[in-house]
Amino acid sequence: MDQLIHLPWFLAKYERWWMVERVKLVAEVDVAILILRICSYASQFLPSLGYTLDKIRLVSLADVRKTCDDTADSLAAISAAADSRGSLIRIQHLAFLGLRCQIQGNTTVFWEVLSRAVRVAQSIGIHNHVTGPRQGMDETDQEMERRTFCNLYIWDSLLSRQLDHTPFLPRSLRPGNWPQFSVLRNGGGDSIGQGPDAPDPFTERLLQARLADFWRSIGPLQGAEYDMVIGEERYDKFCCEYLSQLPPAFALVELDKRWDKRLPKLPMQRQLLHIAIYDSVCWNFRPLLLLHEHERVESLPLPTYKRVLLGSQEKALAVAALRAIDGVAQLHALLGGCHTRFAGLVFSTFEAAVVLIFLCIDPMFPRDYYQRHFPSPSTLKTDTDPLQTDTCNVTRHGCVQAVQGALERLRMLADVNSMAEIGASTLTRLQNKVSEISTRTGTATGTGTNELALSQDQEVGNNTTTIAQQRSTSAAGEIASWLSSEQGDLRSMKDFISISETSTVGDMMNWPSFDPPKLDSQNDFMSIDTMQDI
Repeated sequence: MDQLIHLPWFLAKYERWWMVERVKLVAEVDVAILILRICSYASQFLPSLGYTLDKIRLVSLADVRKTCDDTADSLAAISAAADSRGSLIRIQHLAFLGLRCQIQGNTTVFWEVLSRAVRVAQSIGIHNHVTGPRQGMDETDQEMERRTFCNLYIWDSLLSRQLDHTPFLPRSLRPGNWPQFSVLRNGGGDSIGQGPDAPDPFTERLLQARLADFWRSIGPLQGAEYDMVIGEERYDKFCCEYLSQLPPAFALVELDKRWDKRLPKLPMQRQLLHIAIYDSVCWNFRPLLLLHEHERVESLPLPTYKRVLLGSQEKALAVAALRAIDGVAQLHALLGGCHTRFAGLVFSTFEAAVVLIFLCIDPMFPRDYYQRHFPSPSTLKTDTDPLQTDTCNVTRHGCVQAVQGALERLRMLADVNSMAEIGASTLTRLQNKVSEISTRTGTATGTGTNELALSQDQEVGNNTTTIAQQRSTSAAGEIASWLSSEQGDLRSMKDFISISETSTVGDMMNWPSFDPPKLDSQNDFMSIDTMQDI
């Protein structure tokens, strides 16, 4: 689904490579490495619904993977020694190596491999592409360079956020780096053949790059404390400049599904994009969770408009997290609903669930007693703000149910996915911690109840008394302290749920560092029963 290679283009190179009697050139070695990396990566999704055996021609999948990896590593050393500059093919086989590391839970290794791929791209000048064709270079190869660099930009943006690192690439892609669909449609042997109006198979990746480009180009606009007015302005700009420009086949509202049956990968690509969009909305509003305690207590003299805006943004954050979890569920169903090592399911599920847990710590969430300040559903403009309709329907019960569903999905995926196993155990510990805090605060205030325990499927009514405010402040403060600490039982997970009080609005660098190998070495995976072939 990453569209890292274009099949007609790759098959042409593959066929020419097979005609070579003896490999002598570095370029031919790199093609061999690319083939081996693709085989190793694809074998991670076997067995599958379409191929239920754990062997290929009587050779176990584990042996196939090991042989591919060992041979590719040896050839890569030879290629690098013979030509330190590299090529497009080298970038691609490094990218497949990184993707394999990612689904195995080695996120930091993926980051290191990505840095090597970026260095090769810069070495051969892909980052300096001009808008016109370069002399002596095939147009199709040049378009493949643009598409490959586009993927590097997407992964760089994503991993820098997840690992709390500075991106390798600059904030925005240059005009010459953006893919041009007409090149492969007209001159590159496009295999889809669905007509000029059909979405290009690379459209989702292009939209993902534009999504990353939007948030990175804005950058942090404020200092240490979250400014809810600036956060709202950023979101309004996002709705106007990005969401309103989505093509009909990928839109959040008034979705056009007429191509779904003819393009079977389109529904999955759409869900991937929608999940990324809702994740980005969470990144924008998430710093409000760690506003200073006095700013979240309604009895103190905050201006009315700020209290209304705070309640609105809390609901928008909840809706974005709920939709991210729902999008993961739909994508999982499209992938067969069984076990899979696909990493995209795990990250979004965990992060959205943590947001909902943190919101539900506050017994006054959602703040419906400001409902009179919100417009009625009939007056909402869902074409510019797709979250508005659901913000009127956010309930604690719905959030609790979504967290439970997310936890069940992580536990199910944990059978074959080390990242899901770590995520499930961490989410369970977080739920237990919240329950403990709730019990202590409830006892201290004399209520004797555990209103914040997320394991109970019940609605908590609006309680505006001083006791409820004290309990909300105490619980939020204690859980925030726990989230930002480096406890021994988390070992070197290190800020897995790290939001510091110095986070800036929309700062994608300060959210969970998710690297399972730092926790436990889990290299033995069970066979998988899902994921259709690549």
